[in-house]
Amino acid sequence: MFHSASVCKILIWPVLVMGYFVSGCSSTSEIFREDLTDGKGTADYSVIYYIHSDSDYLYHGKEGEPVQGNSKVLDTAFRIAEEAKSGEIFIFFQSPERKILGLFQRRSSRLYHYTNGELTSQVKYRHSDKNENFLTTEARLFDQYRTQSMVDNRQNYFLFYGHEIPDYQGKKYHRTLPDIAVNTWSFSKGIQKFLVTDEQRFDLVVLSTCNNGTPVMAEHLMPFSDVMLASPQNLHLSHIDSDLLGLLESNPGISSIQLAHSMADQTYRRLDSETETTITLTVYDFEIVRERKNDLQAFARQYDSLGSMQYFSDNIDCKQVVYFDDETFGEGLTIWFKPARFGRQSLTNTHSGWGCKPHTEDAHSL
Repeated sequence: MFHSASVCKILIWPVLVMGYFVSGCSSTSEIFREDLTDGKGTADYSVIYYIHSDSDYLYHGKEGEPVQGNSKVLDTAFRIAEEAKSGEIFIFFQSPERKILGLFQRRSSRLYHYTNGELTSQVKYRHSDKNENFLTTEARLFDQYRTQSMVDNRQNYFLFYGHEIPDYQGKKYHRTLPDIAVNTWSFSKGIQKFLVTDEQRFDLVVLSTCNNGTPVMAEHLMPFSDVMLASPQNLHLSHIDSDLLGLLESNPGISSIQLAHSMADQTYRRLDSETETTITLTVYDFEIVRERKNDLQAFARQYDSLGSMQYFSDNIDCKQVVYFDDETFGEGLTIWFKPARFGRQSLTNTHSGWGCKPHTEDAHSL
């Protein structure tokens, strides 16, 4: 005789399987979508947040309490989106890919789409192709849900929150999607997909990561970006504050370079009060840096040719390289720097604004 619980399990299992194949074959599922009517959908600017959560972002606050750094970023993004009465905001929260009953892929990541301060779409999604080019799924969703009235003169901002984007390789950046390569090349190609036309550019790209204020990253982003805000070395908790994106509403005439300066200054002041480690933030004005593009490329190629790069180490200041011209490569940069309170780095009072991977001792002797 069957036990009633066993009968229930037998009956429920086919229902779960059928439910998955009916609704789960698609890589996306709309939780909410509002039709844009009554003049909604017009915006002066668009902001794209990509918040990486498929890794370890846990840290402890001043009182020792555990804090998920990416969840704090998400809370700020929600507030900015709700206040963006003249903007369109996309928030991609990329979460670990999990399975239902250990078999079926769950749609773990989220897209929150705000138009004129209102949540107009919320989508659960997963990456159906585990080997796709980085940001392919997110760019497809952006194109699907963006307002069709996006015009060429709209301001465009991209904010990336995550761990360091490596120059090369980049497999296993996502803990549960190890075959999607995340590196400087794939990142630059990926965010270009969010530009609707070939003529569009990003007014500002914010890299809230460690060690990505580098000649290589600048070279890849310059062709389609005007300003970059990044840290050339270790960034405490990989967290650049985005609260001042609200200036796009309160001061709509603000330039991208002014906005980047405001964000960097706020972040620096917060970190100055919270940490005793080195603080380094740089705003790169590509309109000026672009004039030295050939020199920057030549430096990067020469340095890379030495080989024996320590890719998994924190950057050093590029001015430690003997043939780095601090004056030439300092044009177009605004730097916020504070040395560590203790240790060898406490003896340094200035920074070039550029980060370079260290070589082995043998390479340094060349």
